[in-house]
Amino acid sequence: MDANQLKTYRLGCEVLSGKLSLKEFSIIINKSYRQSQRILKKIEDKDFLGVFHGNCGLVPHNKLIDKVEPLIVDFLMFKYNGFNLAHFKDKLEKVEHIKISKSSLYRIAKKHGLIKAPRRFKRRSFKPRARLAREGMLIQFDGSEHLWFGEQKTDLIAAIDDATGKIVAAEFFFGEKSMHSLKVIKEVIDKNGIPEAFYMDQAGIYGKIDQDWESQIARAFNQLNIKLILASSPQAKGRIERLFRTLQDRLIADLKLHSIRTIEEANKYLKKKFIPEFNILFSVEPNENDHAYRKNVFGNLEMILCKKERRKIGVGNIFSYESVTWLIDDKRCFRGREVNINTHIDGRQSFDIMGKEIKPRPIKSARIYGYNKRAV
Repeated sequence: MDANQLKTYRLGCEVLSGKLSLKEFSIIINKSYRQSQRILKKIEDKDFLGVFHGNCGLVPHNKLIDKVEPLIVDFLMFKYNGFNLAHFKDKLEKVEHIKISKSSLYRIAKKHGLIKAPRRFKRRSFKPRARLAREGMLIQFDGSEHLWFGEQKTDLIAAIDDATGKIVAAEFFFGEKSMHSLKVIKEVIDKNGIPEAFYMDQAGIYGKIDQDWESQIARAFNQLNIKLILASSPQAKGRIERLFRTLQDRLIADLKLHSIRTIEEANKYLKKKFIPEFNILFSVEPNENDHAYRKNVFGNLEMILCKKERRKIGVGNIFSYESVTWLIDDKRCFRGREVNINTHIDGRQSFDIMGKEIKPRPIKSARIYGYNKRAV
């Protein structure tokens, strides 16, 4: 019995003995008149036990089982080390089949000092841009170099739909290169169709606003009639930046949980397991049900989404590429025209003149004088 309960019991006894009125009793204990009557009746019936609450000594129906708290602490310290509480709560329900409220989980984690502190940055406030109405109207695209798994840094190149927040394609690579980005872009088109626009930053492989030359990605987008929007700041493409922040929190913890240390295993888990679950959990419904993806009417994607280099054809239907002389075996003279050397996503090479594929053969040649050449 604490001091307040002892005081209530003593005053209640004075009311029962006639030394104190019920009204004065209610004022002193700061209770209503009706509640004071109830307390007095309980003191009369149960003596000093009447000042205790009716639930005193009972176990709450929602109290955690005693063995659950040590189990949760053990999970947070070892198996799910590095998980934030929201991510950890998902794993408890789906994998460990333990249901617990957010408040109880937070209380346990705080008690044992196991809360993963969020990163805090002093930053300028930017007004959020409204999502576009239809799926496929804008794809935000970028790469993030990070220690995703193992001991070597890798680049995660990802594309997210602006209207829904879905990850439409993503893959790990060693280096953020044009061919790697083209592979992810091809995956977006193969799965959904051709989107209206891509939002990218001003990197060398994507292009810059004031540069004179055209990047491989900008050239491919021109052929596919895709608008390329180059962001002038990271905040301009905030959705893809926030996506990488979420992935660096959740994906790294998942890869560590499954002991994934190779790029092949990481890509398999990312595509088959992580992205479908992520899209269910974080995607939103678009404002309009119709999508803006278009069918491909521009020809073979492998001939468009590739690295193209041009060489001029000289006398005798020959051209030079990477210190090797190539000969076009054709009676027709192609002198003065340009040949396209295409390096495809899978690494193979092809050649074409104005879209028509040719099959030149490499030769070892000496100097060429006019139309005469001597093979060595």
